[in-house]
Amino acid sequence: MYDVLTGFQSRRWHDEDYSQVWFTKCRVSGATGTSTHVDLRWDRTAQPDVSWGTKKYTQCFEGSSGKSNGEWHNLSSGNHFFQIKLINGSSSGLALSVSKVTVDTSKADS
Repeated sequence: MYDVLTGFQSRRWHDEDYSQVWFTKCRVSGATGTSTHVDLRWDRTAQPDVSWGTKKYTQCFEGSSGKSNGEWHNLSSGNHFFQIKLINGSSSGLALSVSKVTVDTSKADS
């Protein structure tokens, strides 16, 4: 992800119960980055999306190998995506870049 703003939505993936979203090497354009809030959502066609909750990511801002992750359990079957809710605690005016984004839907390794 490069210079995304709050409200950015990821691509969709199918899941049935569990998702883990990893960010590696985060930075905020034009500012010292300290955190971003990631909201996992259930994409429901012709109905409002459902939020599974928001996780605060901070460790991915700690150097070139910094990683953060959020885990969400007991999801309904269907398409899911994440949305950036806050960057450095703000809902506007900042842009986030993440070198690597990984989505894991296998609970076996948790």
